[in-house]
Amino acid sequence: MELPSSLKPCFLLLFVSCLLNVSTIISQSLKQEDVLFGGKFQALYVIGDSLVDSGNNNYLSTKVKSNFAPYGSDFEGGKPTGRFSNGKTIADYIAIYYGLPLAPAYMGLSEGQKNNISTGINYASASCGVFPATGKQLGECLSMDAQVNYFKETIDKNLKKRFKTKQELSKHLAKSLFMIAIGINDYVFLYNKTIDPNEFADKLLHEYMTQIQRLQRLGARKFFINNLKPLGCYPNFLARNVPSGSCNEGANLLVSIFNTKLRKALAHFKEKLAYTSFLYSDYFKFMLGLRGPSSNQASSNLMDSTSPCCPSVYDGGQYTSCTPDSIACKVPDSHIFFDPFHPTQMANFMYAIGCFQERRVCKVV
Repeated sequence: MELPSSLKPCFLLLFVSCLLNVSTIISQSLKQEDVLFGGKFQALYVIGDSLVDSGNNNYLSTKVKSNFAPYGSDFEGGKPTGRFSNGKTIADYIAIYYGLPLAPAYMGLSEGQKNNISTGINYASASCGVFPATGKQLGECLSMDAQVNYFKETIDKNLKKRFKTKQELSKHLAKSLFMIAIGINDYVFLYNKTIDPNEFADKLLHEYMTQIQRLQRLGARKFFINNLKPLGCYPNFLARNVPSGSCNEGANLLVSIFNTKLRKALAHFKEKLAYTSFLYSDYFKFMLGLRGPSSNQASSNLMDSTSPCCPSVYDGGQYTSCTPDSIACKVPDSHIFFDPFHPTQMANFMYAIGCFQERRVCKVV
């Protein structure tokens, strides 16, 4: 099902309007909500997985890569960058909203480039998670701990050269936004039915919040927290569910347990620490919403929510990964998913509208 061409200008006008409204928001009283939605951040630092990886896995010894066509077909220049989409990720749209350059992949930067960048860096790594063991079956990747280590290295080796005094560095970090989008791969690789769901969520949350505390001690004050996606509604699950195309509610419940605990933990953490704020992104609810009124509805009114754009061929009860030999659909904008695990640029764009313009996806904790 193709997205009607008449609708595309509407989405673009909405996002342009969103960007123009930033100046209006900033002129209002600087309440916490205004700071997080309309603040002029100096940088965007990204910690995450394949949802927001901007190319770090290109430089790692892993099977999980997207540095080949048809990935990147709608990105600037129409070339693959290592993003797991046909175009921009949600991290890219967050940077655009705040008027910042797209955060470059840390692993692809030379030492000279690291010394000269003060507008943010992306440390995200596809297939990795919060636990160090997550994703290692597929090769090398950067766990949440490793990503925070690299951020600390950025401070010690690069930002301290850029900012001559401790006060200048502290001000920069306090006026930067730290996006966190990680944790779903821990369920994919490490969870099994013999593990108590609450116990697993508690252990995952403990490690997650340990890393948030590390970032806070390093100087981070403003956080953008993306909760975990509805794993049971992704094409690689949908193809195996009965009836075909329906969500696996059991998988979604597991993830929702963690999401509930995460939001409560952030509220508690905010009360403990002064000058620390959280913008909580309900990505789980947003992705369910794209399917329509019911999470078990096969497709939304506008986009195919069941099958990915790449590969476009259903094979043997599941969708295999998108490879250099895969045949992709002709109109990615007509699909929610570009590959069996990741959304299209259009879905990511719609997310940005829901988060920043409509403010129904993202809320201040």
